[in-house]
Amino acid sequence: MHPMGRFIFNNSRSPRMDSSAMPPTTLEEKRTAVAVTLITTKARSCSLTISSRPVSMALPRPKARNTIPGGELCGFSSSWPCPVALTLTLYRQISSLYHYPIKTVTKITINNDLTFPAVTICNLNQFVRERLPDNPMVETVLYTLSQYGGISKHLGFFHKVPNLDNMTDVSGEELRRIVLHAAPRLDDMLLQCSWGAQNVNCQDIFRTLHTGYGQCYVFNGPEIEPENLAKSMSGFSQLRVLLSTGNNQSYFSKLIHAGVKVLLHQPDEMPFPLYQGWYVRPGVAASMAVTRYDRKCLPYPYKAYSNSYCEDSKAKGYKNRLKRYPIYSADNCLNECMFEKLEQVCGCRHFFSGGDRPYCSAKELLMCYIPSYSTLNMHDAEGCGCLRECEDVSYSADLSYATFATSFIQRQAVLDGITLFDEYLDENVIDLRVYFESMNVMEVQQEPELSKWSIIGTVGGQLGLFLGASTLSFVELIEILLLLLVASIRRAMCVASARHANVSFRVAKSNPRT
Repeated sequence: MHPMGRFIFNNSRSPRMDSSAMPPTTLEEKRTAVAVTLITTKARSCSLTISSRPVSMALPRPKARNTIPGGELCGFSSSWPCPVALTLTLYRQISSLYHYPIKTVTKITINNDLTFPAVTICNLNQFVRERLPDNPMVETVLYTLSQYGGISKHLGFFHKVPNLDNMTDVSGEELRRIVLHAAPRLDDMLLQCSWGAQNVNCQDIFRTLHTGYGQCYVFNGPEIEPENLAKSMSGFSQLRVLLSTGNNQSYFSKLIHAGVKVLLHQPDEMPFPLYQGWYVRPGVAASMAVTRYDRKCLPYPYKAYSNSYCEDSKAKGYKNRLKRYPIYSADNCLNECMFEKLEQVCGCRHFFSGGDRPYCSAKELLMCYIPSYSTLNMHDAEGCGCLRECEDVSYSADLSYATFATSFIQRQAVLDGITLFDEYLDENVIDLRVYFESMNVMEVQQEPELSKWSIIGTVGGQLGLFLGASTLSFVELIEILLLLLVASIRRAMCVASARHANVSFRVAKSNPRT
């Protein structure tokens, strides 16, 4: 037995010599012993608890039979469920990450001022009767296009369309000239205007806007330069318009209602009066308290709208694929798609439609365009593939009404020669006020529910809960691995040096000096 040896007792408590515990004699053994001592010290002081026993670099003691319930089983520590739970958590987090979940955040921003929305006003009476020519073909076209014509046909009272072969056709260009000439004019429709409590000339602040419904008039619209757009500083900055619908001069129009359609939109957007906006009937003073909503959705690969993506039209370098509209929107895309289908069938376009095809003549409208339009359905719209835009601005309005004038004022207006009869104000005039209810903006914004950093945070929290690990634990672990690497390199260098010394010794021994 070596006098410097170290005894380790087994279960029978009989002493035996541990040959590996011999004191180091060579340089290699000394360096290895120092490295093992450093690594053992670091491992024992490491804050990361992986098993129920401290990490030791010494030779293991013989294992006693485990008699403690819940202790080690088949060489595994009682903490083995921890790495399993961590692995399962990591797998579920990464799987969820690539399903791109979304969370929606709603907040309110308070502003000192806001750009006033574009306000488009369309008279529901599209044509002034006295400015239309006495032409049976024109009358037939307008009657067939009107809502009244559709209702009367459904009820079985549709006027029989005359024999078109015996009628003189009206060209598309002439038909468009006729309907624009018969449209309500700005100076006839807008009687008085004020902005910011100051009276202004209506023709100075309103512009003509050609829409799918016909000729409308817009305040703060697309022809205004961005730096010249009207802004609202407070609730007192309001637009007020006194207008006349000309109900006593109405004719067959797309809609049978009396009054106006008011639309609120962004200055660079095209409104669609048939599907959007608010009705305001004649004979009332209408107050519109406006609230602005900003929506920002996440682009591909996130599904911003449940099961569909959105069109990131505000992305840098985005190219608008629409031909008729300068900016992309789902409404613009859908309208262009539907009208393109109609025009491909008939080879011409409606007199209120944009594009580069020729306008349909009266016979082309009656024989092709109108019948084809009536066959369009939702299936055709779904085939257009129009995605909603990722970012947009919309407006809501709370409307309140009062009767425009008392009976006394109505009688006095007749006596003063302002109106022709007592009911004129009730049937024709509207007093419209539009203003921001507050300078607050409702923002609805989508954010990723998971990210790589959130996964790291979740896994870090699990490590802290199960293993007591922290950032310092990983630093210590890296330090131990570096010490192991240094010890291995030094040992390899010592072995190589010893081999080189042995080879040199053998060479010298085989070639003794003479």
